[in-house]
Amino acid sequence: MTRLKVEENKKVRRSAVDLLDAGLHLLAEHSIQQLTIDALCKQLDVTKGSFYHHFKGRDDYLERMLEHWVEEWTIGSMQHVSATSVSAAERFDAIVDKSNDLPHGPETSIRAWAQIDPLARSYLEKVDSTRMNYLYEMFNEVSGDHDRALLLSRISYSLFVGTRMVAPAILGEERDAIIKLMKNELYGM
Repeated sequence: MTRLKVEENKKVRRSAVDLLDAGLHLLAEHSIQQLTIDALCKQLDVTKGSFYHHFKGRDDYLERMLEHWVEEWTIGSMQHVSATSVSAAERFDAIVDKSNDLPHGPETSIRAWAQIDPLARSYLEKVDSTRMNYLYEMFNEVSGDHDRALLLSRISYSLFVGTRMVAPAILGEERDAIIKLMKNELYGM
């Protein structure tokens, strides 16, 4: 009985990736100012020692969280889609689905954070540029027209960001209907 009680009080060991993902998920409901080491440790039921095992401090953590957002949530999603979808239309559908599966709140918080912080702004600019270039490649493949593909990538990405940033966000069937209309009427896919 005593042994079981000791095991119950033992904290679970978490990886750096667990902590990074937890921070992004905390941003779904809280501002960057509320993303503290204490809040993160409480969310994952880990000690501060566990946090400091992986990170030098909050600044190091925040930069690595942004790197993780870029590499895993953005570039990783694109690589997965490109590896599993052949045509531009299939890749477009797959990246839209993959994007819709990710929580919207972290990105909304990162966009707000980027308005006041140069580090966050630099990572947001990288994400926005990477995503628009990915869309450009698909639209250029479909249209063969560089100028049209460039404009379509901007329109499409603005739609993606805009549906998340308006209050309330445009989600579900309404968002899907907008994407379908744009895909058929404007994108020619």
